[in-house]
Amino acid sequence: MAEEVVMPRLGWTMTEGTLVEWLKEDGEAVEAGEMLFTVESDKSINEIETHSGGVLHIPSAAPRPGDAVEVGTVLGYLLQPGEEAPRGTAGATNLGAVATSTGPAAGPVSTEAAEPTAVPASTTQRTQPKISPRARRLATELGVDWRLLAGTGRSGRINESDVRSAAQATGAAPSAGELRPVTRIRKTIARHLGESARTTVAVTLTTEADATELVAVRRRFRDSLGPEAPTYDALLAKLTASALEEHPLLNASWQEDQIRLHSAVHLGVAVDTDHGLLVPVIRDAHTKSLQQIAADTRRLTEKARQRRLMPDDMKEGTFTLTNLGAYGIDTFTPVINLPQSGILGVGRITEKPAVHEGRVVARAKMALSLTFDHRVLDGGPAARFLDRVRTLVEQPHLWLAEPDQ
Repeated sequence: MAEEVVMPRLGWTMTEGTLVEWLKEDGEAVEAGEMLFTVESDKSINEIETHSGGVLHIPSAAPRPGDAVEVGTVLGYLLQPGEEAPRGTAGATNLGAVATSTGPAAGPVSTEAAEPTAVPASTTQRTQPKISPRARRLATELGVDWRLLAGTGRSGRINESDVRSAAQATGAAPSAGELRPVTRIRKTIARHLGESARTTVAVTLTTEADATELVAVRRRFRDSLGPEAPTYDALLAKLTASALEEHPLLNASWQEDQIRLHSAVHLGVAVDTDHGLLVPVIRDAHTKSLQQIAADTRRLTEKARQRRLMPDDMKEGTFTLTNLGAYGIDTFTPVINLPQSGILGVGRITEKPAVHEGRVVARAKMALSLTFDHRVLDGGPAARFLDRVRTLVEQPHLWLAEPDQ
């Protein structure tokens, strides 16, 4: 019996996703465990794995790449040798069908196939070529109709170089009045930030920390560990988690008739990516060593930039850290990531003249910006938290006993 391939549910609140691309061709043999297609949810793109083998059949009436598709909608079928393709159910919603996913799925319940057609799967041809997500975005930017291109990638897949070559050959370029589609991720970010601006009473405090000792700690780690050395983001995440344990109102959420003080520090670390700002979460950061936090930071940052974050990687954050120092920014006003009550912004480290031990010398200075929700706490507690962060930046020995190990 033909097995239905459906749009999976990648999170309990997900109702639809965008079919980005098929990773297998119509009529191609598929083995269990292979990645079959990719789906864009609110903040990530996920490769969907098949748990069964067979020959992929994509009916002409099925949703196409780029379509927003309701969870449970039939996208295609896996057929066994000699089995004929079903007829009449492609594109229909079937929440009980098999959803082969690397994340939470709709449920592995088989359903009866519809009346078969006389056309075998291997004779059906796709009407569109395969294209990578990055190449698709580039084609939109350059005004290239990728459906007319012949790909040079594996299995004829269109890649970025194919799109750029086509743009150069035709002289295509973004026009002055170009309209770009708003992606699901961009819509989610806009909705989330708009809600934050409407509902929170946001206040931003700024200060400057002497980061000379923190720079020295980072240098010693780099000299001893090389590429595996903790980044500044990891160091800042560790000390921020320590400060949050001492100041629980910054690790809290407003809930209309009550304020929830979270028992664990689940620290979100903002990551700038080509497809938008993502905030993966280091869970239980208050209990983890610097080495564990450094490993989590590397892993989550890589997943974010490769669009491989799963919903569980971004849920239940209780406070957020965002670092714009790499972009030459000093101070800024970060936006609270609801339902959290605070977010810490970190600026660049730059040498400035300062009075130290009675002498004017060059010291490494770092700007810190804290935005907090005034509904949850007042300026005094927020200022004390920010001052504690400043102290931990200036005196790493308070939270890092042996920086050389």
